[in-house]
Amino acid sequence: MPRLLFPIALIALIATAGCSSLHFPGVYRIDIPQGNFVTEDMLKELKPGMTPDQVRFVMGPPTLVDPFTPDMWFYLMTYRPGQGDKVHQNILVYFNNGTYDHYEGQVIDDFRSKTSGRKDLELQEKARERKDDAAG
Repeated sequence: MPRLLFPIALIALIATAGCSSLHFPGVYRIDIPQGNFVTEDMLKELKPGMTPDQVRFVMGPPTLVDPFTPDMWFYLMTYRPGQGDKVHQNILVYFNNGTYDHYEGQVIDDFRSKTSGRKDLELQEKARERKDDAAG
């Protein structure tokens, strides 16, 4: 019995590990946003000398504050659409002597075109048109 248990466990492990990378046709995959999305308008509102509370009001809470570098806040975002490629955004906000100094990073250009939400709306519109054609 123990000899039979090991191959079965190994096959089950391999089968479940491979499922996450498979893309079955016709299966709906949800969009997975993680982190804080920062816009260009948010960054324009940041002014040198702002307090951390003022920065938090403009930008929202940071995704990560490293305890070893408390003068640097991380605004990280990963967006994994159900259909398409991952999108990453990393914005670092720096403080000097307890006040805002500057930021590093780039805002994602044309974020809407890189998400599948627009494609979902197009599919809904096509379905509505087909329903209207069939009814009329």
